[in-house]
Amino acid sequence: MKTGKTFIMPPVRITPPTLEGQTESPKSLKEWLETEETVRGFHFSEHTEESINCHYKSITNCTFSHIQFSDCKLKSTHFTDVRFENCDLSNISLAESALFRVEFVSCKLLGTNLPETVLNHICMTDCNAQYLNLSMSKINQAHFSTCNLRNSDINDCRLTSIAFEHCELVESEFSHTSLKGIDFSNSHIEGIRVNLPDIRGAIVNTMQAIDLTSLLGLTIKD
Repeated sequence: MKTGKTFIMPPVRITPPTLEGQTESPKSLKEWLETEETVRGFHFSEHTEESINCHYKSITNCTFSHIQFSDCKLKSTHFTDVRFENCDLSNISLAESALFRVEFVSCKLLGTNLPETVLNHICMTDCNAQYLNLSMSKINQAHFSTCNLRNSDINDCRLTSIAFEHCELVESEFSHTSLKGIDFSNSHIEGIRVNLPDIRGAIVNTMQAIDLTSLLGLTIKD
């Protein structure tokens, strides 16, 4: 009899953003986007970006440091080689956008909307991303480390080479997203919402496995 082999998620090998030759921007991002299709090679720091509403723009080789984004919508925008550090991106919408080699470090992403996005080579570290919406997205080569992702929507996604390290995923939505080969063993996943076929092949620790028995309709009796 042949035995099935345990599926192992391909290793996560993040390519960091290439950030070279940046100069301090003399204008806000909103001012650039009002006149330019592509914003390239700037460092933005310590101000508020308000009421940006644009589509089909490109932001390349830029760093955003201590920026607060307020009431912003950047639909179908391409972000390439971009770093956000200590920024507040809460509730902004980046729907249907593409992010390639993008880092989020110590950022606030409460309720940030990224539905139907394509994310490649993404690193998110020490971020508060409760209620983050990644539904219906394609995510490849992504590393989430010490992030609070409670109540996030990661449903109907296609995940490839994903790592969650010491993350809070309590009550997050993973339905219709295959978790095969993803290691959750050092994260908190209590109350995650997932369908039984989707959780098959996920890597969990003993206590997590007990919590997930409810998906099988089992009752544990001591």
